[in-house]
Amino acid sequence: MDSGGFEAANWEQAGLYDPRSPDATERLALLEFLHARGATLAQMVEAQSLGSLPGLAGDLVTQGLGTSVLTVEEIAVRSAMPVSRVLRALVAAGIPAEPDSEVPAALEGFLAAFEQGSALMGEEAILAFSRVLGAAANNVAEAAIALFFTELGPGTGREGADELSRARLAEAATTAFVQVPDALRTMVLYSFVRAARRGQARGGVTAGGVGGPAVSGPVSGPTEHVALGFVDLVGSTAWGQSLGLREQSLALARFESVAWSSAVLAGGRVVKTIGDEVFFAAPSADAACRIGLEVCRAAAQDDVLPPARGAVGAGAVTPREGDYFGPMVNLLSRLVKVAAPGEMVVTEAGAAELSGAEWLLEPLEPASLRGIDGPVQAFHVEHRVPGQ
Repeated sequence: MDSGGFEAANWEQAGLYDPRSPDATERLALLEFLHARGATLAQMVEAQSLGSLPGLAGDLVTQGLGTSVLTVEEIAVRSAMPVSRVLRALVAAGIPAEPDSEVPAALEGFLAAFEQGSALMGEEAILAFSRVLGAAANNVAEAAIALFFTELGPGTGREGADELSRARLAEAATTAFVQVPDALRTMVLYSFVRAARRGQARGGVTAGGVGGPAVSGPVSGPTEHVALGFVDLVGSTAWGQSLGLREQSLALARFESVAWSSAVLAGGRVVKTIGDEVFFAAPSADAACRIGLEVCRAAAQDDVLPPARGAVGAGAVTPREGDYFGPMVNLLSRLVKVAAPGEMVVTEAGAAELSGAEWLLEPLEPASLRGIDGPVQAFHVEHRVPGQ
């Protein structure tokens, strides 16, 4: 049998096509479309077994990209690295592999960069950075797939009336996605420049460090002095149970979107989202309070979202893999529960860095927080009305 043949008899014999089926015309049109795009019989059979024959059209878009492959053993020889070291680097980057696995030959460039970085900063540090790269790549890919199924997948009403329509959608979506790596390269370089400038403005990373007045105990490792904030949705568990999954997802997307926009426009960034909570960094305590209040205001104006509340602080933290760790982060994650719906609170150290011309501070009763030694002094913060 010619595995790449066009003959309907081959497709029928392979179980891909039944001329007596009511959908025979539709299926034949799909098979002809895939064949014209270069699909082999084996690829069609495999896709059919997975229940995703129309989706093969998307796979065909990427099969011609970076088709040169090497086994891990071969790429180790070309990179002058032990196989065990290559495997360790690949797994850190989110690429599962064995010595005889075939991987893109272009990964030779990644391994060269891995060796350069290891020589400069140490292997463990570069392994950690490789995990950041792998996580980012996985997140981009998973987000793209989720976007496709959310907007064009089964049940959306936009998935296409027949198999050929669904194949064309898969092809179009994948063709659009292959532009993402080039766009991402530009965005990463631009973000690196901005991050470097923020680091310079903060005075860089220093060794050691101690938390702010409200946080006792040393912060281990290199530290940065930063302003951080948490905003969460009040009563989100009960709220989520009252909504359908799609309505809840769309509302949370709006919440995350306004947090992202507010942070970026204020010169900060969203560090991560944790379910119904956003963790962000800002260039100053003033900027952090503006971000938090803007997110709370947006939640209050949303017809579906519950109210939001926030907490902001400033002090020493340990940066690692794009995230922050230390007593101040733990404090803020608990202090956010002290704020009333729609309001912001700020730590004592954060309050000391706020501009008196912009903010009104009202001291709160010292609070006992789980996992925090001693009572914590915090302040309710709001914009000062002109003339006050």
